[in-house]
Amino acid sequence: MVMKKVNIGIIGLGTIGSGVYKILNERRARIKKLYGIDIKIVRCCDISESSKRKLKISNSQFTKDFRVITRDKNVDVVIELIGGTKVAYKISEDAIKNGKNLITANKALLAERGKDIDKLLSKTGKNINYEASVGGGIPIIGTIRDSILINNILSFQGIMNGTCNYVLSLMSRKIEFQDAIKAAQKAGFAETDSTLDINGKDTAHKVVVLCKTCFGLDVKLKDMFIEGIENITSYDLDCSEKLGYKIKLLGIGRIINNHLDARVHPALVRQDNPLANVDNEFNAILVNSKNLGPFMSYGYGAGMLPTASAVVSDIIRISREDSNIKINQAKRLSMYKIDNLESKFYLRIELQDESGNLGTITSILGQYKISIDKIIQNSGDSKVKGVPVIILTKKNKFHTVNKAINKMKKLKFVGNNPLLLPIEDSI
Repeated sequence: MVMKKVNIGIIGLGTIGSGVYKILNERRARIKKLYGIDIKIVRCCDISESSKRKLKISNSQFTKDFRVITRDKNVDVVIELIGGTKVAYKISEDAIKNGKNLITANKALLAERGKDIDKLLSKTGKNINYEASVGGGIPIIGTIRDSILINNILSFQGIMNGTCNYVLSLMSRKIEFQDAIKAAQKAGFAETDSTLDINGKDTAHKVVVLCKTCFGLDVKLKDMFIEGIENITSYDLDCSEKLGYKIKLLGIGRIINNHLDARVHPALVRQDNPLANVDNEFNAILVNSKNLGPFMSYGYGAGMLPTASAVVSDIIRISREDSNIKINQAKRLSMYKIDNLESKFYLRIELQDESGNLGTITSILGQYKISIDKIIQNSGDSKVKGVPVIILTKKNKFHTVNKAINKMKKLKFVGNNPLLLPIEDSI
């Protein structure tokens, strides 16, 4: 085996960057033996020297100026791990223009500036790998590109945010939302400011990356339906389980009648769906393709070593000549509107406990030809104000059910925040 030498520069020595540095120093000999690739860390960059001291990086190997790495003729691959989009794009642009291959774990960068990066790569003939940007340590991007892509991918859906999944898992044990957030922060599975996780935007970035990988399509966040888990209560988790479902924050991408359906929202999934049993901080992504059928990748969605391991796998992959895969780049599809989504729905609505109120609600549903499958009315020990009523509808369109809800909200005996969740029955 001919040994291939690859010189890398790491920009960003936070949690993931430090993990990459550790793995490469500990496993360099093993990587050489298994893959015939000798990976050498030429330089490291960070705005702080704290990681330099912790990792015992020499002065000659360390810099605070990313351009020292992106313009170093001895560097073959630049690894961008700083997060954010503004400076991260400058790093990516400078690296590619100076003839470097690029590796990133930055889903926000790929979602918001991916098209610009593609143009730079096309001009220079350089490559990009981004395994760690979706699912942390789950090898989903490489699996799609290496194995599943040949089978014509029809759809994907997944649990892509460990914070939300951990919070929902706690809430299923009758722990309320705010308490669940605090517990997740204490356990290290939620940031101090976890807004981007909770509101669904983090998952949306990953859906954009997967749409590009699976379908070759560029998606803008503003064109997607994005909803987080802020309005879910432990009562919803309890009721859904009694009905044979679990509530999960899903990222979904699929092709419907020559339209791209890309969205993020909480949904009810059947308990026999593999995703229903993915709990705590774990992530899972289910990809459905024409010949292979459903395939699920499962594992830790975050953490230093799992995510760093994905970055190292990218270094190995990008060092091979066949890593640059282009798919469907000329394809253009219009977005599938959420209003046209046809599904069963879970509706939670709060009513004043007075005779005839529920009859008025069911009458409104009837006016819009929305058939009811099941109703649960049980104030029990719920902490929701008023009497929560759970209604499972039969299949109807999202916009039709929303019209009915808007009419209900005008009634004095209806609470302010009805909750509407699609039911994802299919795998």
